[in-house]
Amino acid sequence: MKDLIDELPGIELPVGEVTNRLDSMWAGDATGSPSAFRASQMNVVLHFGWEVTTEEAQERFDAVLQFAQRYPSRIIVLCPTRSIKDGSMRAKLFSQCYIGDSHREMCCCEALLLGYEPENCGYLANQVSVWLEPDLPRYHWFCGVPGERIEQYFDSLLVGVRRSIYDSSYEAEDLSRLAWPEPNLVADLAMARLLPVRQAIGQFLSGYEITGLRENLASVEVRHDPSMSGEGLRLMEWSRGCFGDCQAGEAGAEAQVAYATQALEPGEQDCSLSLEFKYTDGRYFKWRKFSEGSLGEIEASLGKQEERITTRVKPLGPEQTIAEALFF
Repeated sequence: MKDLIDELPGIELPVGEVTNRLDSMWAGDATGSPSAFRASQMNVVLHFGWEVTTEEAQERFDAVLQFAQRYPSRIIVLCPTRSIKDGSMRAKLFSQCYIGDSHREMCCCEALLLGYEPENCGYLANQVSVWLEPDLPRYHWFCGVPGERIEQYFDSLLVGVRRSIYDSSYEAEDLSRLAWPEPNLVADLAMARLLPVRQAIGQFLSGYEITGLRENLASVEVRHDPSMSGEGLRLMEWSRGCFGDCQAGEAGAEAQVAYATQALEPGEQDCSLSLEFKYTDGRYFKWRKFSEGSLGEIEASLGKQEERITTRVKPLGPEQTIAEALFF
């Protein structure tokens, strides 16, 4: 079985030669040399774990390259390797220039790939520090790295990181439960992907007073496609945060609002994600996103009249999702 670093693109080099090769590669004094289109704004570390497949790694590598075309970045990709047993490391260098609608629209991206033995946490942090663009902010994307290993990086690899991100719809464990030193500097890509959903729902509900939406609320239910468990969890957390710890019929009722999140059954998957509010006085609010296309639907009876409207939920592109998670 090949290591991830063997499957991802790039030219293999000795680890110590990568930065020198970068310097010579971008050197040039011609007005239109590639170096004129290379101006990194940040460092982005894409960190893979053992269980990540070649296809998954390539998909995320492509996504971070798309991100770097909009937000010029030095990309560092960390790939655990089974072939290394002595603490040594392997390296590859990838670079590519992307031309826009005109030849004057160009962006040059670079990615430094490091194959490492996961147990050597200290050595890994030292090598990453050598490869970073100095004085630029650093961001870290975890993909398939076990939580217990991430915790080992708190005092080394993650020192000084502006924000760490992960995808709860992909990870096998809930990384939000880790004892992050600064939880406010951790973001979930599933929450970022919900931006169009939150905008569509919020735009409709903004026509109602929050006190009316809270009054007599009995239950909130989120249902999701099995592949969207992270989106389901984050949509529920967002809904709960909007309502606060309100009671059913706040004016004196004792029963707590029931919150539930569950996966859709195979026969129910005409939609991929849904949200429903039920009230003890017969009112209701239902939103769902259809499985195909970018359309959704709202059905509601919140005291004014029964309403049924179509909503458009255009999904974010990979680079937009990463930007939303990193910056907002």
